[in-house]
Amino acid sequence: MQEYTVEDVAGHKTRDDLWVVVHGKVYDVSKYVRDHPGGADVLIDVAGTDATTAYEEVGHSEEADEILKGYLIGTVKGSHDTSRPKAVRLILKAPEGPKVVKKSSPISAITMAAIPLAGGLSLLLASDNRLSLPHALAKFGSLSQLSPVWLPAVHLPRGGFSNGFITATLLCAAVGGVIGTQLSRFTQIESGFTKYPPHMKSKGVARSNPQLARGWLEPKEYKNLPLVRKDMLSPNVFLFVFQLPSRGDVIGIPTGQHVAIKATIDGKDVSRSYTPVSNNIDLGRLELVIKCYPDGLLTGRYLANLKVGDKVLFRGPKGAMRYRKGFCKKIGMVAGGTGITPMYQLIRAICEDDTDTTAVSLIYANRTEEDILLRKELDTFAKNYPQNLKIWYMLDQPPQTWAYGKGFVTQAAMTSHLPGPSSDTKVMLCGPPGMVNASKKALVALGFEMPGAVSKMTDQIFCF
Repeated sequence: MQEYTVEDVAGHKTRDDLWVVVHGKVYDVSKYVRDHPGGADVLIDVAGTDATTAYEEVGHSEEADEILKGYLIGTVKGSHDTSRPKAVRLILKAPEGPKVVKKSSPISAITMAAIPLAGGLSLLLASDNRLSLPHALAKFGSLSQLSPVWLPAVHLPRGGFSNGFITATLLCAAVGGVIGTQLSRFTQIESGFTKYPPHMKSKGVARSNPQLARGWLEPKEYKNLPLVRKDMLSPNVFLFVFQLPSRGDVIGIPTGQHVAIKATIDGKDVSRSYTPVSNNIDLGRLELVIKCYPDGLLTGRYLANLKVGDKVLFRGPKGAMRYRKGFCKKIGMVAGGTGITPMYQLIRAICEDDTDTTAVSLIYANRTEEDILLRKELDTFAKNYPQNLKIWYMLDQPPQTWAYGKGFVTQAAMTSHLPGPSSDTKVMLCGPPGMVNASKKALVALGFEMPGAVSKMTDQIFCF
């Protein structure tokens, strides 16, 4: 590969001409500035420099590594490639537990005592031919606990040591049973477990969440799906419908996560991530709404030219967001253009769950009314679930009879149409980098906590 000096890289540090060095390799990410999830400012800050430390501190995923490979143009002279340190796995030996010493029970002691008693009785009975079992018992005193019903009925042959031993054994078993029963009453602890009958708690079986079900997708392996439908929703925006192998299959996308698409363009592997508008309830299919930029490497040169029957490589699920009911009480959303897709996925999950009471407030910005994606579906959810969803549309070029907002998403608009900062409120952002960065600053000014470079579910402001 071509080699560059540090000075060569330093000469490319503008937004339209941006090179970085990561692990001794040079990447021209000029065309990726607009698509960078963390915003353009993050890349501009390290433009023309060695960004290895910044890249590693953020903790990029395997998907980010694959995207970066598509922009590789060479290496730095005299540098050596470095690799991430491998995680050390510690195996701790479990501590040995205390030795358990078994205590002999009173019943065991009675049994042991019965052995010599049996021997003595056997000698006695062997020497007295006149004794039967009832008579033998009489010699040892009256045992009132023995039932008079069965006792007279027992007759054994008289005389001889063997007959005496058998008689003595039966006698000891009867005596031991009676004594053991009486003795157990003294040793038994009267606790709540014995005073009252057991009570089993009856709890309704929790229904499994279909959105968390494992599906057809594999997180580390790309698999093919055929395109079965392609509709144009607005200029350069398409609905892509892909067919799963079986009509009963689920895609396996938890709410808030996305899929990666990979294609080979000009001999290089290029991958991008997109959030489906379908979910695990939609059996047998995967639906994506994607804007295909004319100059986009994957969208303009690959996805825009797909035809029904073509197969596309998918991998997933991916992403830091994994929504569950009770995640928070209120969610504010700011979306622009196709940034509505992850928001729509969450809105669907909340509205379609009869037990989810999360309140969502959405600000959705577009250029014209025709650019509003999934409007019919969004308005239906807002009408049917007014306690769950409220929507405020904003347009750069609204019609004369427009009943919503006009212009950019400002701090004033967020104050009026989003919930205020609190411990049980989250705000989610997705759209053009300029809008996302401006929204972050406005939300921080309103009292929300500034998120890190990589979004986490615990952040008050989450960026898809």
